[in-house]
Amino acid sequence: MYDKTSSAQFKKYGSIYDEPKEMHSDELIQKEVVTSDRVISSLYHFSEPVYVEVKEGMAYILIGDSSDGEFKLFGIHRNLEIKANMYFNIIPMMDQVRFNLIIPVNYNLKIEFLNPPYEYSRILPTINIPEIMAYYYTIKSPNYKFKGERHNIYELTFVDNGTLETSIDNVNYTLNSYDLIIYGKNQLHTQAVNSDSSCSYLTVMFDMECKDDSLICNKVFHCRKELYRAIRTFAKNISSTLPYSENLILSNFHEIIIRLFQDDYLGEETDKLPTETQQYFQDELLEGILAYIDKMVCEPITIEELCSKFSVSRSSLQTLFKNNLNTTPKKYINDLKLAKSKLLIKENKYTISEIAFMLGFSSIHYFSRSFTHHFEISPSEYAQTVFKS
Repeated sequence: MYDKTSSAQFKKYGSIYDEPKEMHSDELIQKEVVTSDRVISSLYHFSEPVYVEVKEGMAYILIGDSSDGEFKLFGIHRNLEIKANMYFNIIPMMDQVRFNLIIPVNYNLKIEFLNPPYEYSRILPTINIPEIMAYYYTIKSPNYKFKGERHNIYELTFVDNGTLETSIDNVNYTLNSYDLIIYGKNQLHTQAVNSDSSCSYLTVMFDMECKDDSLICNKVFHCRKELYRAIRTFAKNISSTLPYSENLILSNFHEIIIRLFQDDYLGEETDKLPTETQQYFQDELLEGILAYIDKMVCEPITIEELCSKFSVSRSSLQTLFKNNLNTTPKKYINDLKLAKSKLLIKENKYTISEIAFMLGFSSIHYFSRSFTHHFEISPSEYAQTVFKS
């Protein structure tokens, strides 16, 4: 963090002014300086006050009152008057900066060399996730076996519930709840559920540019609170249809990967994740699916459509509904449509045929059979009882 030259901290070294200096040849000399150096090996030292006026670009000033003392970095804001006997130099924020150095005619300049040189640390990315190729949520039953695959992209697996046995190039790993692992490029990896309980997990396949992927690949990470929150946010945004959601998802995933790279530099975390998070991913996914079904209840909704929109396999979708609602997705949709049909019949705005069409039933006959089987009364008979009452 640095201050601006307009801050009180800069008053130790100089001051600022607004209007450019009026040049008088008998008093001041103006020198134009163009620099792109971000590694500073020397400093100006004038015995008289001097002036710095940036004309093009944005810049910092590195300044101190002693050649072997502490130097401070300030963002240049407005024109500068530098006190006598200061040590300073200008560092461009951008590729290049042009400034005028205004000095007295009878100046006395010394150049002080820095050993080691000062190098300005730019804030630049060292990790880049250019693309997420696929993501999906999976619920696997006991005794599930996946014989393995390898591919030229990275793959992250996060277990939110249960235990997943996995291997990478014949090295075995165990992932419990809130654990995750990253498979590197072209590594053969297998997965299996050997316990008596099911296992649910999130998979993300992605490309990544970094200096050393060995810091995060082939290693089991147990989620800290910050990492878990980042994963939850990512999972929540996956199904968003808002504009720029893709950018937000990539940003969320960048945070996950960055926190994995930081993991070795953090101390041991003693606080455990709260137990109420156990069902979070399934609850969040199910909530999104149910909200979508409710919104689209007057449209034909297919299981394939739900799987595609929410990045979940058909078998996982079936398990999700069975475990949480004790029904199948198809039956849930059909029951919701039938419940909606009763409301539409009560409104008395549409015929039975129109209601069947509005709710996406394939025919009036199929709708009538379904309604009668579910409510033990036909649609027309139900209408008569409603209107009589």
